[in-house]
Amino acid sequence: MKIILSSLLIASIAMALSVRTGERFRVPTGEYIVKSDKALKFAGAKSIGANYYLVKTAAKNLDGLEYFPNYKYVGDYLEARPNDPQFAEQYHHVMVKSQVAWNTTQGDSELVVAVTDNEFEMDHEDLKGQWWVNADEIAGNGIDDDNNGYIDDVNGWDFMEQGPNPDHEGGPTHGTHVAGIIAAKANNGMGGAGIAPNVKVMPLRWYGEERSWTSAIVLETYIYAVDNGAKIINTSYNIDGLVDDQAYLEAIDYIVANDVLLFNSAGNGSEKNPPRQKIEEIILVCSVKSKNERKADKKSGFSNYGTGIDVCAPGDPILAPVQGKNLQGGSRYGELQGTSMAAPAAAAVAALIWSHNPNFTAAEVRARLENTADNIDDRNWFWYKGLLGKGRVNAQKALR
Repeated sequence: MKIILSSLLIASIAMALSVRTGERFRVPTGEYIVKSDKALKFAGAKSIGANYYLVKTAAKNLDGLEYFPNYKYVGDYLEARPNDPQFAEQYHHVMVKSQVAWNTTQGDSELVVAVTDNEFEMDHEDLKGQWWVNADEIAGNGIDDDNNGYIDDVNGWDFMEQGPNPDHEGGPTHGTHVAGIIAAKANNGMGGAGIAPNVKVMPLRWYGEERSWTSAIVLETYIYAVDNGAKIINTSYNIDGLVDDQAYLEAIDYIVANDVLLFNSAGNGSEKNPPRQKIEEIILVCSVKSKNERKADKKSGFSNYGTGIDVCAPGDPILAPVQGKNLQGGSRYGELQGTSMAAPAAAAVAALIWSHNPNFTAAEVRARLENTADNIDDRNWFWYKGLLGKGRVNAQKALR
């Protein structure tokens, strides 16, 4: 969807679209994102990837150009619902049949899953060696060796602080846990294992203690992930407020056009048909209980559900690496629960599928993931029938 509108109409829309819901709201920033295949002559115009530029100017100066507002989103957009950290078995592997699937593949080390999140503990012992490495960049030399517009981005990027180090210790232990669900190292004598322990995770920090982000940050982060080789992107964030943001829709178009899969948490509001389900290109993942066999596959009480949910995955709870500084007793592993945990579990199964079938398109990987999921209607109340997607993901069946 494209728009070329007068400055007056754009200003009116910007004010009308200001949204406040609970602790989350968005406001116009006075900046605009311009889409142009020609270099812009505006002073201070910043390229944010592909043909997009961030410009600070009066809207009247943009008449005749394709542009849209750069919103600032303020509030809590994380989807995690953390419990007190504790040691526990990773029963989610039993549910998705990880160990049987590993007889076929534990993932291709060349396959990259980007994680857009708030923090990453890069030196966590169960994640060392699991991070994506930009082989064309030389660390610490202050030069953009690969000419991708980012200096020293050897292991991803911090879009909040605009720097090459996504390692960050502030805020909830969210990104580290999500990354660990996907690719925590296996057979290393410590902690647990990720569902796809041989794939690489690209850490992209786009949110922080400020509890705010912008349209431009979202667009730039997704473009970076795609342009630097990610085949799968996991976003465990509340995107309900972004579904009518043109910058966000442009990002989705860019992801799809480049044959990349985007997974997103379904949300933790116990809501039927959340707004985010209107974007069909996203794979929305609901959460099911995953503590033990007795409760397995029952929809998590907090999980959103609806006609637009694609699949479910274990997420209530999952044991995985967490930030050491946030834990009582110094443990480096803990249980978190939420659709934030379910989304990377499903994304990791997709990574196994793509590793085993490298010639698949994104659409083929998605179809395999969905069509091999286990129907769990009989494990849930009748009013959830048909509202839990194709069912809970199954790695064993997906790799047959």
